[in-house]
Amino acid sequence: MSKTDHVVADTEAVESSVPQSSMTESSVTETTPVEAKSGGSRGSQGAKGAGGGSRAEEPQRIDTMFLWNRLKRTDPKATKPFTRSGGFRGTQIDPTWRFQMMTEVFGPIGKGWGYEQVDWTIAERMIFICARVWYIDPETKEKCFTGPQWGGTEMVRRRNGMEMPDDECFKMSMTDAVGKCLLQLGLAADVYMGQFDDSKYREESEAFYAAKSNPDLQPAAVEAFEAEVKRRLGACLDLDDLEEVWRSGVGTRLREIGAVDRAAQHRITGLFAQKKAEILKREEEDGREAA
Repeated sequence: MSKTDHVVADTEAVESSVPQSSMTESSVTETTPVEAKSGGSRGSQGAKGAGGGSRAEEPQRIDTMFLWNRLKRTDPKATKPFTRSGGFRGTQIDPTWRFQMMTEVFGPIGKGWGYEQVDWTIAERMIFICARVWYIDPETKEKCFTGPQWGGTEMVRRRNGMEMPDDECFKMSMTDAVGKCLLQLGLAADVYMGQFDDSKYREESEAFYAAKSNPDLQPAAVEAFEAEVKRRLGACLDLDDLEEVWRSGVGTRLREIGAVDRAAQHRITGLFAQKKAEILKREEEDGREAA
């Protein structure tokens, strides 16, 4: 296998993890908690026809799963199993982690998102609170609301065979209600859909959040890496130079970036494909001139 084939094979190995139709910057839609610098638009506008003429504008296509896909994956470190009376088993999600995820996507509570009490009642020695969550759409800046949800907690707790008032029952009822509202946006949906029962899925989630916390994979670092790749590719004169850039650790770094920012991975991989095409075209033109 030639050096050129090595570069192409490695590039295709990275690209093969995603549909080829998503390789153009205008059509990439991010599906991970880290927002892409470009290509992350949730909709696309109609295009103009060839020859300068215009055609009827196509309806804007909206990615209705944008927020759901940003919020659906749960950090295993923010969960713990629990068992209720009767043998019911489930996964408990840290409420603080929920707030962290909402702040990451929408901004500080009270500014980018928040929640409000709609109603409350007491019945059967339990406190029930109805709440709804509001958030500012990242693209349209429109204020949106989830549907209202009820949360309930017993007003007394039992310890050593004795019943005592629970002074946190109101707070826990609100937490329960808000958590149900956030599920409507997709937050921690993988837990409720049973994916956390799969040990392989949990391992993938652990790897995802480990990569996400890596300083080298934060948006600013990825942007700087992309700029450096562009600079180095601009200096490539032939396919040997292109291979040298790829073999300098770019392929490994791209696989890591793909774990948290698939759109950035696509863009950088596309730079190599574009540069390769330019080199081959120039070599073909030089060959014709020499003949």
